Amino acid sequence: MHKQFKRQPFFIMNRPSIIGQNNVSRFLMLCIVALCLADALPAYCQQPNEIRSGRRGITYAKERRSRRGSEYRSHRYSAIDRSAHPGIWTLGAVVGASYNWQTRDAGYAYDMTFNGGWGANAGLTATYKALDWLSVRADLVFTQKNYSMQRMHPELIGSNIHSDYMCHYLQLPVMADWTFGSEDVKSHIYTGAYAATWMGGNVNRKTVFQNDEKRTQYTFTPEDNRIDGGLVGGVGVSWDPVPYLRIGAEALFYYSMSNTVKKQAVMNDTRYNNTVVIGISTKYIF
Repeated sequence: MHKQFKRQPFFIMNRPSIIGQNNVSRFLMLCIVALCLADALPAYCQQPNEIRSGRRGITYAKERRSRRGSEYRSHRYSAIDRSAHPGIWTLGAVVGASYNWQTRDAGYAYDMTFNGGWGANAGLTATYKALDWLSVRADLVFTQKNYSMQRMHPELIGSNIHSDYMCHYLQLPVMADWTFGSEDVKSHIYTGAYAATWMGGNVNRKTVFQNDEKRTQYTFTPEDNRIDGGLVGGVGVSWDPVPYLRIGAEALFYYSMSNTVKKQAVMNDTRYNNTVVIGISTKYIF
């Protein structure tokens, strides 16, 4: 009689064991390899096709240089780059217009009237940043200090004398620059002194006597004082569109403390210039 075979359940059948010593080592090795692949696969997929295919050609080099350039530009125009490069020195140019009038003691010439005149102003400007709120500024500028004189002769009816004075000065103002404001837009208050020298000029005089008009041009005589100096102050505003460029506008007042003519023996004719300069400037920050 054949013995009847009874099938056992699968969970108690004599199956080959996979929990051996060698199998444990293999299993751990497979896990380590899988983890390494999972970590390296995303970075591998982000590489250009030239790298994945093993070709390091010109295309990849160009893309890499372009990417580096864009990263450099974005870093340079960022706020971090501003703090890393605060800009100690500035050097630039300033151009504008000047309006000058004279404070004068006409003595007994009550018939003389002095009026102001417009001129030009242009030169170089430099600034050294000592503190976040204080800088030292020095300019070398060419400034015109023009004015006019009108005189009606009291004894001659129908007489009239009109003189236009054109004076050219080379000025060196040194000022303290008090700065307030944000990172890009700042307000400035200037206080300081200046020295100047007269470079040249002329006087155009028009005389009218009983409808007889005559024009005469005079040059300055040795009696004129070539040295000028005094106080200077003003206000301004500046804007930094990029970290290395500064655009500004300003208004300065030059208060002369030097007589434009030398002391005379008969009459002390004192003449002092008062000059307002309005200008715009462009500066390079480094």
